Amino acid sequence: MAALSRPARVSIRAALPGEGTTIAALWRELWDAHEAWGGYPGSRDARVYSQLARRIDDDARVRAGHPTLGRHVHLVADLAGVACGQVEGWFERHGGDTTTPFTCEVRSLIVTARARGLGAGKALLDELAESAAALSAAAPCVLAAEVLDANPATSFYDRLGYVPVSYNARVDSARPAWVSGHMLRARVAHARDALAIACLEGALAARRRDAGDVRFDRPRAVDATMVSAIAAHLGADDGGPARDPLTLVSVDEEGVVRAAASFTTHPLEPPFVPMKRALLGRFAVDAGPAEALVAPLVGLACRLARAQGAPLVELTDLSAPGTPLHDAVLSAGASAWSRVVARYAR
Repeated sequence: MAALSRPARVSIRAALPGEGTTIAALWRELWDAHEAWGGYPGSRDARVYSQLARRIDDDARVRAGHPTLGRHVHLVADLAGVACGQVEGWFERHGGDTTTPFTCEVRSLIVTARARGLGAGKALLDELAESAAALSAAAPCVLAAEVLDANPATSFYDRLGYVPVSYNARVDSARPAWVSGHMLRARVAHARDALAIACLEGALAARRRDAGDVRFDRPRAVDATMVSAIAAHLGADDGGPARDPLTLVSVDEEGVVRAAASFTTHPLEPPFVPMKRALLGRFAVDAGPAEALVAPLVGLACRLARAQGAPLVELTDLSAPGTPLHDAVLSAGASAWSRVVARYAR
């Protein structure tokens, strides 16, 4: 009678020097899949992945068998001595409130086809949760991952207890100008807008908490310290240096600030195809009609993005589909794109 063979078991460890080429191939598989799901295109240039492989090997030598280096965690799934998957985590705290949980952002999770069904993805996330919990030193810590809407991993995260806490959309920066029947316009914020923006920050914090997103600070009372900090970031309104990110505001016909959002651009680096990425997020709106308040912000962001060579604008940190904010960005020409799912590390 033939002996029954056991399926190989997956183990989780740090990357080792010399396997950079194998891990770079995993990255290429991941970016190819992301592009097929509507993500940014990855490079097809083999030289890019050769350079990436060398960087991975150099990083592994510095880590010397430890997955955590500073705030960055890099874990590899091992199947019969060969890397068959990987995940990265970036550890930080959003905001200044010490009661706000730490966040470990899940990045570049991939399990190659030959190892799927063996529990490698779950094992990678479980070990990442352990690493994040160690970094937080017993303080609460949340794992969060952005998942494209077309990514079949959505159901995988559901099974592991991750729940959606925010949503993202995307719009072509060359979209037609939005025409409104309301007397609202958008502009770059000035230091004199600091008090109005501070008041809107409370609405933003409350919206996040209502959605179950604990990654950010709770609402706090507006005080002079908060207003001064916002004013300092915005800079002088007499032609002072532009700040990154920019704060954009929607104002009514009387010049009253009714909504605010944060805009930034940065270049995508290899292994992505080089291009500018633009983001508009942190939407804070008052009790007025969301469409009238949000659409001018989207329109201004598109103009700024075009001027900087960004073909698309990501609209981030949105509330759930069917809510006024989410409906407003869709009415402004955007399309639903991804969601952020989260769970506590322990």
